[in-house]
Amino acid sequence: MKKIILLFFINLPFVTNCFSQFSADEISTKNSLNSEGSNSWSVGGGLSNFIMHGDLRSFGTSDDNTYWNFGIFGNVNKMFNPLFGVEFKATYSKISGGAQKSFNGYDVKYVNENLNKNDLMFKGFSYGAEFNLILNFINLNETKNNKYVGTGYFGLGYQLYNSSLYNRLEDGSYSKLPSADFKSTSSVYLSGQFGLKRKINKRFDIEFRTGMYFNYEDNLDAAISDKQNWETYIVSSIGMIVKLGKKDVFSTWSGKKSTVESFKIIDTDKDGVMDQLDIEPTTPEGVMVYGNGKAVDSDKDKLADYKDKCPLKYGSISNEGCPLELDSDGDGIEDTQDLCPSIIGGIEYRGCPKPKIININNINQQIGSLASHIYFDSNSDKIKPVSFSTIDEIINLMKNVPNIKFIIEGHTDDKNSAKHNLYLSKRRAFNVKKYLIKKGVDGKKIETKGYGESRPRFSNFNAGGRQLNRRVEIKPATVSQD
Repeated sequence: MKKIILLFFINLPFVTNCFSQFSADEISTKNSLNSEGSNSWSVGGGLSNFIMHGDLRSFGTSDDNTYWNFGIFGNVNKMFNPLFGVEFKATYSKISGGAQKSFNGYDVKYVNENLNKNDLMFKGFSYGAEFNLILNFINLNETKNNKYVGTGYFGLGYQLYNSSLYNRLEDGSYSKLPSADFKSTSSVYLSGQFGLKRKINKRFDIEFRTGMYFNYEDNLDAAISDKQNWETYIVSSIGMIVKLGKKDVFSTWSGKKSTVESFKIIDTDKDGVMDQLDIEPTTPEGVMVYGNGKAVDSDKDKLADYKDKCPLKYGSISNEGCPLELDSDGDGIEDTQDLCPSIIGGIEYRGCPKPKIININNINQQIGSLASHIYFDSNSDKIKPVSFSTIDEIINLMKNVPNIKFIIEGHTDDKNSAKHNLYLSKRRAFNVKKYLIKKGVDGKKIETKGYGESRPRFSNFNAGGRQLNRRVEIKPATVSQD
């Protein structure tokens, strides 16, 4: 129970904020609720009746008495919109009741076993406060209420009470049992309530309310047993509500009738797309259109087919959708069909000149030869500046064979450890690839590998040989071998 109460208070600010942010536009109803220009605060008070239903009860007792427990209450309400609000309520009530019929076999603790349990009764009083969330049910389905509204209240409360247990004597009088005298005892409780409000005028409402309460103690009726730890009771009340504020309408009774006209489907141009969704709602009847109502433009020349004299040929709007018969390079092929409109070409090459035959093997050899002139400092993956002009030549050659993939292999001299040199060779190959990509070579066509010092091409016993071994090699992917 303590966990439930703790969760209630932890989530209370969040729930309250949600209610306050729950605008009328976000509620799906038959019409639209509107609380603008209305009052939202009210106070109230009235009379209540307490009916106990615990170990002892207020009705159906063995002594045939009816225990009327009257009290008073006061409350303050805040409505966030016509649907939701919160309430703070203070209460005071007499509490009393007697043993239910055939109660003698009931095991009541801290009471002499020889007592006749049917002769038990309790009385006392309680006062406390509760916090409730408010939900106006009728407003879920109506926009304006003239007379009545049903309301739910769901909350948590705390009360202090004095409750004493009595035993009926043979002469009909009652004697207090000192072992069951609970003074200044407190408890928390949960409640679920339903209220029916009747509007009197713009300032006053009257409300009848009844609800079930669940008390987290077993001594509210001064009788303790193992049969129930929670005690329940019913509180009914009638009270007057005073609506505060200078505006004419209170939020509970606010709301404007929807002025939305009945929806009608209109299709002015009879193209099967209603005007509300039609980009071109006035196209001539019979014209083919897309799903959004726009007239079909088959050749995508921005002139609809029904206006286009050449609907299947891309043309100029100024020429009524037909292509202009221009041949800028004089090769006998119109510009609209010429892939190279400014260069003389042949029909078999769609207006372009005969392509040059590229010797792929020769290009690969040139790339491999140029790669041998890419140099690095000792124990460094930084490319020497003198090498960049060579790499630029390689880039131009690679662009002539766009369909070939290459592998860049990195190598080192034998200085440092083999593990270090392997990592260094990979970095050298990667830095060359990075530069190639920067200059426009497709990175997907380049792989990199590092071999460290394992594949020297020259002697590592002199500075010149080591310089030449600090290199990269670039080969077609099909030629590279591990």
